[in-house]
Amino acid sequence: LPYKTVIAIPGIIQAENFDKGGEGFTFHDKDANDEGDANYRTDNEGLDLVKGNNGTAIGYTSKDEWTEYSVNVTEPGEYSFEATCSNGSSSNGGFKISLVKGSTVTQIGTVKVTSTGGWDTYKVMKGTLTKNLAEGQQILRFTITDGNCNIDKVKFICTLNTGIETVVTAEPKRVVTYNLQGQKVDENYKGIIIQNGRKILKL
Repeated sequence: LPYKTVIAIPGIIQAENFDKGGEGFTFHDKDANDEGDANYRTDNEGLDLVKGNNGTAIGYTSKDEWTEYSVNVTEPGEYSFEATCSNGSSSNGGFKISLVKGSTVTQIGTVKVTSTGGWDTYKVMKGTLTKNLAEGQQILRFTITDGNCNIDKVKFICTLNTGIETVVTAEPKRVVTYNLQGQKVDENYKGIIIQNGRKILKL
């Protein structure tokens, strides 16, 4: 279950707002000790939350720990991300972003968290998802690949919306059309085209 509400994508996932459900179901922490100092929520069951970046973040991270988030993708397509994190060590930290469908976990992004100069110094790490996001409700998972990172939030930005606005069987008149890569195509091209600023499925 979502912690508050289903998170809209494009949008921001606050890392501390992982789904409700408990250890092994909606998150995994390697021990039951509360290492952090943030009393943000009472159902974290040992998942370590810390105060930071004028709010709350996930901290004291260890390899293979994870958290899950119920999201609703309103714009299907290609995405970039901006992860706000801190790393007070001299070694790199990081986590991966995955899509969860039943028992299948598919990695779609990697976040490398370089040293930010202190655990209270948060910086933005940018990247691109390797797979398009489909429209509708789904579950995203953050899995720690290297400790040494506090995660405050991750912003997801749609860089190419592949949603189809109109379906036509023939062109009403001759106009310049493009494919999704921005290349000009002729009237024999079949598939998704951009015509007069609209995405159209041409059959």
